[in-house]
Amino acid sequence: MPGWTAEKRERIEKQFYAYLKRCYVNTKDYGRICLGDNLYVGQKYAITRIFDALERDIHDIYILKSRQLGISTIFRAFTVFLIGVHKGVKGAIVFDTDNNKTQARTELETIINDLPSALKFPKIKSNNRQGLTLTSDSQVLFMSAGVKKSKSSGTLGRSVGLSIAHCSEMCSWDNDEGLQSFKESLSDINPDRLYLWESTARGFNAWYAMWGDARKDNTHCECIFLGWWAKDTQCIERDHPDFDVYGIIPPSDKEAEKIRIVRERYGVEITPEQLAWYRRKVDPTAQAEGDADPEFEGSTTQVQEQPWIEEEAFQQTGAIFFSAEKLTEVTHRDVNPKFNSYFYSVGTEFIDTHVIKAPNAKMAELKVWEEPDPDGYYVIGCDPAFGENENNDRSSIQIGRCYADGVDQVAEYASPMIRTEQLAWVLASLMGWYGAGTNAQVKYALELNGPGTAVFTELRSLRHQIESHSYMENQIQERGLKDIFRNVKTYLYSRADAIQGGLNFHIKTTASLKITYMERLRDHVSNGKFRVRSMELVEEMKTIAREGDTIKAPGSMKDDRVLAAAFLVHCWENGPRKLLMASGRTREAEAARQRLTIVDQVNLYQQNQLQYFFQRKIGARIAAKRQQARTTWRGR
Repeated sequence: MPGWTAEKRERIEKQFYAYLKRCYVNTKDYGRICLGDNLYVGQKYAITRIFDALERDIHDIYILKSRQLGISTIFRAFTVFLIGVHKGVKGAIVFDTDNNKTQARTELETIINDLPSALKFPKIKSNNRQGLTLTSDSQVLFMSAGVKKSKSSGTLGRSVGLSIAHCSEMCSWDNDEGLQSFKESLSDINPDRLYLWESTARGFNAWYAMWGDARKDNTHCECIFLGWWAKDTQCIERDHPDFDVYGIIPPSDKEAEKIRIVRERYGVEITPEQLAWYRRKVDPTAQAEGDADPEFEGSTTQVQEQPWIEEEAFQQTGAIFFSAEKLTEVTHRDVNPKFNSYFYSVGTEFIDTHVIKAPNAKMAELKVWEEPDPDGYYVIGCDPAFGENENNDRSSIQIGRCYADGVDQVAEYASPMIRTEQLAWVLASLMGWYGAGTNAQVKYALELNGPGTAVFTELRSLRHQIESHSYMENQIQERGLKDIFRNVKTYLYSRADAIQGGLNFHIKTTASLKITYMERLRDHVSNGKFRVRSMELVEEMKTIAREGDTIKAPGSMKDDRVLAAAFLVHCWENGPRKLLMASGRTREAEAARQRLTIVDQVNLYQQNQLQYFFQRKIGARIAAKRQQARTTWRGR
């Protein structure tokens, strides 16, 4: 369906600004003002972007903003205007709390009642607890989502059908069930529908996830970021005494970089007057030391409240665990958006398991960056859902290719829909695939807390059933990843330590152990020894924070991929790394081996065997000399 025509957009936009000229609100800074005569740059920019989106047939608008830009006020007025100019529509304005709902409702009733008759805007026909009915038979409903879960959380938006909505301060909503219920009430075919989702940021919460999802869906969503610079009154004039304190010092390197990004990304040139305001706002007590200029550094909370760019808006409230700069470096250097996507079809028995190409991105459970090398050494980290953390409702498996000088992520599995016995089959299939080569080696680390024990029990049961020939003897041909049954059977037969012995690590995570695992993961991410291919893993790392003796993702955010990666690194560091160091199997050496011809490989093998022979002889002579010295010493 095409979007609004240019003529329709121009007509309604003109009507809206005429309406604003008659809208009066009470403000904390200037008392009673006319909205149309006191619009900020950011307000006009946001409205223009919304009309642009409607022309492109985009009806979901997400606004991430700084504090005190007047966006909630202008959007309330805009929402009521759209409901008023379209006959017979039902719209809603949803707030985080009942108190905010009550205050805003009073404001909107005053706006409508004060509009002159000449404007021909519908009047209020009836006024009840749920909302207002206008003389155009359109309705304005007022709702509150709630900032904490309750028995009524899932009732938001039930029994109503909406075509216009303004949802305010999404960061404070703690009502996932209600949000989903509300979304189900929204029309997806009304050509005049419009849904405004706006909020400041407040850590890594549901709003962070919504913003991230909207950013990925530019076909149906319009994302608008408004930093502190979007309010033109936020400046210190040059004739003000404070300008001498905060405005005459040239931008620091960090400030200059942010000024550049804002200019290139948002088309806004930060003036010295604006920079002076920002400095005073976030760090008014900054002092020069010696001949060094003061460094105006705001706290995490201040940066979040007054962000320059959208990446600054979402700040961790605890101590950030993974360096943002390092994660940015990892993203540019190692993350790879190209991978093969697969989906597991599991039944009631292991032999019913199939792996097929994922039909779409949402169904991609297994992502493979590098298929098995028959001579490769691999480690696997597995964190079952609700294992270490009861908030983690997703099982994750990370697979890494091992070298003496590091480990590279080659595959990742994540699913919230899998049972423990089925997770064991997935784990077995991946061990079987990556361990199927003649010289391939696979070790794994499984979190045994809670459901992990059930996964391990099923792995042992699976091994017993295969070894006792209780499974079907006929080979099941797969069109997907590989022949799962044959791989696992071969792997279990050929690896005596495949499930429970050898260098596998079965982990029962305690608070102190988790700190150790996470610290080592951070070390190896920072020094480049662990190369991360998955953007989803990087995104989870961004949310990890340390608060006292706790390292985890906040609230309902997930960290299962991160934990599985920590187990993978632990398995590599305490197992195959030492063996690979002894044989000199570094990344560079393995890459050189891959480039060799068969003849070169034979010659290299013979050369290594010869060197190994001489090393053994040298070692034997040294040992003989030491033994002789000991005998001589005892004889004295």
